[in-house]
Parts: sequence; structure tokens; C-alpha cells
Amino acid sequence: MSKDKIWILVYTKPKQEDRANDNLKNQGFKTFLPLISSSNRNLKSLKPVFPRYIFVQLDLKSENWNLIKSSFGVSGIVMFGDEFTPIPYDIIKSLKSKLDAKGIYEEKVLDIDYEKGDKLTIKEGKFAGIDAIFLSKKSKDRVRLLLNLLNTKIVSEISLSDIGSKEIIKNSFLLFLKT
Repeated sequence: MSKDKIWILVYTKPKQEDRANDNLKNQGFKTFLPLISSSNRNLKSLKPVFPRYIFVQLDLKSENWNLIKSSFGVSGIVMFGDEFTPIPYDIIKSLKSKLDAKGIYEEKVLDIDYEKGDKLTIKEGKFAGIDAIFLSKKSKDRVRLLLNLLNTKIVSEISLSDIGSKEIIKNSFLLFLKT
């Protein structure tokens, strides 16, 4: 990459990363907006890996960087004083290597059984929304929990389906940044 081309960090307006990204691309800038697939099983949504930030490649000799600051969705450019803060190309390359062809990082979510002492929130049934501590599995489809109701601890048996399973994110994007 030429010394005149650098990657910079652009700070966007709240929840306007896509808008800023699209506007900058339409103006001819090369952009990079890494997205992460939500680990929520019910809704498949994409969110920026770095909320309110996008990367923009800038040619210092030929591009008018003032256009960036006035683009829809952009709040400003991350700078130190009057100087651009260049993002090393190796960081951009490393980030891109963690994404699929569409620029998305897919988290792997595993379902595992709760273990004694695990804190949880009951998801379904008459105790939905109540915080509890897992005590044991009573049978194939029943569990024992320690509930905190009105500052009183109560041991209760409920259906396993009311608590669901424990979701663990197997690999986090931020952990991959270290590798």
C-alpha cells in the first residue's frame, strides 16, 4: 500500500454506521465496516463490531477528506490534534481475515446444561423474569432452583423448558483480535 494511502477511523452518529458507510462509498471512498452476527437465536441481526466507528481508506494526495466530515451519518474523524491517526494496515488485514466473504463475523453459540451454582433468569412460565440459582436436575424434564422472591429464598421445582439451556459464546471476535 502506498504511503499516501492510510486507513483512518471515522466516528459516526449513533446507530448510523450503515448510513455513513453507504454515503462515503457513494462518494468514492473505500470503507470497511466489520459486522457481527447477533448471538440471539430468535432474531438474526447484524451489528457493527465497533459501534459508532467505521474505517475509511484515504488518499492524502488526491482525496478531499473534508467531504468525510460533512457526510450524512458522520460525526467526525478520529484525530489527535491536527493529525490523522492512521490505523496500521496489518490491523485492517487481521480484522478482515476474521470475517466471511460478506464482511460478517459469525459467533458460535453452544447450548450446555446448567451446573450447580449457576445464576440464571427464568425465561418461561409463572416465574418468568425471576432470578434464580441452579441447584440440580431433578429428573429428565424438571430442575430445582433457589428463587429469590420478596427477599426470601425459596427452593422450587420447575420445568426444564422454563429455564432453557445455558448459551455460551464459543469464540468472541475480540478474542480473535489478539491472535
